[in-house]
Amino acid sequence: MAKKKKLANTLARFQEKRKKTILNEYNFLKFNKPQSLKINKSKNHKQLTQKDFIPFTEEDSILFIGEGNFSFSRSVAELLPAITYKMVATCYDTEIELKEKYNDATENINVIEDLGGKVLYQIDATKLASLKSFRGKRFDKIVFNFPHVGAGIKDQDRNILTNQKLLQGFLDNASQLLSSRILYNDMNDGEILVTLKSGNPYDLWDIKKLAKSTGKLVTKTSYQFNPSLYPGYHHRRTIGFEEGISKSENEEIIDKNCRTYVFINKPKEVKKK
Repeated sequence: MAKKKKLANTLARFQEKRKKTILNEYNFLKFNKPQSLKINKSKNHKQLTQKDFIPFTEEDSILFIGEGNFSFSRSVAELLPAITYKMVATCYDTEIELKEKYNDATENINVIEDLGGKVLYQIDATKLASLKSFRGKRFDKIVFNFPHVGAGIKDQDRNILTNQKLLQGFLDNASQLLSSRILYNDMNDGEILVTLKSGNPYDLWDIKKLAKSTGKLVTKTSYQFNPSLYPGYHHRRTIGFEEGISKSENEEIIDKNCRTYVFINKPKEVKKK
């Protein structure tokens, strides 16, 4: 009994120390503005600027939300084939609707599945936490590129409000599916990555404020999104793609100064004994 009690006390001290370490990391992040990302300052190493930054690693489990033609998730799968079995790529449309809207979706989906990834249809970004597909699952990265309701609302105020509602619902739900070193003893603290165009009406969505309003998330950083880092990625609008009419390749986003915003869960406070 004495040995068990001693082991339990040692474990408790270790967990308390781990929590304090993680909170110290958070406090540093909170009071220090993130710098441009670099790998090494020596002459033999290239500086990693924000334009060069790919946020995915071989340790990550990744959930892609709101995929259009699935070319982004396919590109990541091909860049990191060793972890594709931990990738889930989703869309809001039914399988039939998707293939009517994007004629290249089938090929991209086949590649993802051949590499071991999973593809899900009819996934509502605002209801993730309640879906049976994600029960008991957590992810290191949850990615939503260029979210938009695609409802064709002409009135700008209503358009902004509708897209804010989408984003807020997504952020609130996604926060519940993030990995956590404190809550679950996971290896990593999960991140939500949302990429948007710059300028109006997107700036008026005020995504950082939306994240804060959930009461669960804080902004970690943001960086410029560079589509050329993802071979084979072709941005598509929510309403679909029509050859000869829609903008091809990445013309829709290439000059929009797109940014990826990174959000993390607020750390739980360590209770003083």
